[in-house]
Amino acid sequence: MLLLKNGHVIDPYNQIDQVADVLVKDGVIARVGQVKEQVDNTIDASGCYVTPGLIDHHCHLYPLAKIGLPAEAVCFASGVTTAVDAGSTGCATYPEHRPFIQNSRLRIKAYLNVCTTGLSSLPVLEDVDPAHWDEGAIRACFARYGDELLGLKLRTSAPIVKELGYAPLRAAVDMAERLGVTVMVHCTNPPGEMSQLLELLRPGDVMTHMYMNQGSAIVESGAVKDCVLRARERGVVFEAADARAHFGLDVAQTAIGAGFWPDILASDLTKLSMHLRPTAFNMAMQLSKYKALGIPFAALIQLCTRAPAAHMGMLDTIGSLTAGHSADVAVFRPLHRENVFGDRPYGNEDQQRMLGEAVYEPVLTLKDGDMVYRSVTF
Repeated sequence: MLLLKNGHVIDPYNQIDQVADVLVKDGVIARVGQVKEQVDNTIDASGCYVTPGLIDHHCHLYPLAKIGLPAEAVCFASGVTTAVDAGSTGCATYPEHRPFIQNSRLRIKAYLNVCTTGLSSLPVLEDVDPAHWDEGAIRACFARYGDELLGLKLRTSAPIVKELGYAPLRAAVDMAERLGVTVMVHCTNPPGEMSQLLELLRPGDVMTHMYMNQGSAIVESGAVKDCVLRARERGVVFEAADARAHFGLDVAQTAIGAGFWPDILASDLTKLSMHLRPTAFNMAMQLSKYKALGIPFAALIQLCTRAPAAHMGMLDTIGSLTAGHSADVAVFRPLHRENVFGDRPYGNEDQQRMLGEAVYEPVLTLKDGDMVYRSVTF
């Protein structure tokens, strides 16, 4: 047994936001509340936040992508126990990477890229011409691996789609409709107006990089566009996944100031953006940045636990500290000190920066009750 004592437990699913104990037994959550019995393995979490293990709903993992991050090292050290690879592989490359997924301690799900080979061609851009897609092979992947795959992924940036414009997005949504799955669309620097992009999406489809500031964005003249508000009302899911450059501080400040928060908070980390200041860095830094932007910490935990778990159809397994569920737990120590947050790496002429007054340091991560990360100071 393992007992976390005296931490401030935040579990949005079970509506817990108070100091409490968390008892773990045989790899599952045994109880959250006051625990009086003596447990040999007791950790004092006073002054720290205890949350469900975070879900990073958008990252790229090695070896699924050559630019992928070292999954367990980066995720466990930032409180992440479930990661979603957002389209690194296509129907021709996903099957060969399944052994890695199945053998990882990290829980991994994936979006399947519409391009047959996914992102394996990078730095050469992937082929998004619908005439070259293999719908039969894509359908076979979902039929065989449907419990592992969450939907289709398409990058619809102007330099990728070129003269095709929004035709690939139309085709991806049409295919997703036939397959009965959702679509995640990368929207940075779209080939047309944001209103055109959003009109193509259905309830449950994910628009990622929602706060990007390249091309047509979600804000205009200091306000959130009406087409964006209507899309949310229809059920389109807005995801913040910032990486190095899929985020604009100006757009985020305007939208968040107007109350337009993400539906899901993720990272879009690769080896190019992990641990890179002052950008996304990792999921713990994402929490810290969005807290500095004005979203309460408890609300942020909702955005990377309960919200993605619900969208993934996995609330019965992950995203909470419910008794009987897998003991996926993260512990964060708030450090009250000044920190720089930015929307581009240092040296970029377009970089915008802001100062925050707190950073949330990951100090312990449990996966199925096992300590897979622990800070030497905790």
